[in-house]
Amino acid sequence: MSFTISEQSERALRHLFPRAAGRPDAPTWLVDQLVDAELHRAGHPDPTGAFQALALNQGTLLKEEYDLSTHGHADGWVLEAIVIDPRELTVFNMHHGFPAGDLALKAMVATMKELVPRAKIVRTHTDGFAILIGPTADTKLEPRFVAALRSALPRAVEAVTPAKGAAPMGFTLGQLRLTVVDPPNWQLLGPLVWAECERLHLIARRKPFEGVLERRIVLDGRLPEL
Repeated sequence: MSFTISEQSERALRHLFPRAAGRPDAPTWLVDQLVDAELHRAGHPDPTGAFQALALNQGTLLKEEYDLSTHGHADGWVLEAIVIDPRELTVFNMHHGFPAGDLALKAMVATMKELVPRAKIVRTHTDGFAILIGPTADTKLEPRFVAALRSALPRAVEAVTPAKGAAPMGFTLGQLRLTVVDPPNWQLLGPLVWAECERLHLIARRKPFEGVLERRIVLDGRLPEL
């Protein structure tokens, strides 16, 4: 079954997705972009196997983590994370092409999932990821995770690199332990976690360190009992 969209809707979509300009398949492409965005918001993984930032910022990705943590921990909602950024991905794409870059990203995510199978892997930006370790991950942040990632991620990328013998890709890694005291609901946690992961990413790029960044945010959102 085929369908058409109104001129008004097409104008609105072209405004939302300006990259459609000049594409011969623009109407279909525009609808596909909108469908992809909604799927990502609903928690469908992207082609790398990771959740998109939309699932974190606008979706229900942390609802179960919030329910388990707030009911089980009196000190606040706790989430640990490892942020990962492949520093030379742009250069990698220039040398080997974007299809090879896509394979490299998939290999990275597969490596992360193998290391922490029940964690939530989120693509926080184009080529940056966060491994979110909450109550449903059934584990805690451990030093061995970062050590394993430092060695396993370059090997995973090398395995899918068309030209063997190239310089190994370098990675920026950081560790976070975030405590949010008295969050009023789960909806605000996604943007907060995303912001803290991006903050850690910038810190780790400026001055690499092996420690865990401890962050404690008091929201005082709990209603007092009458």
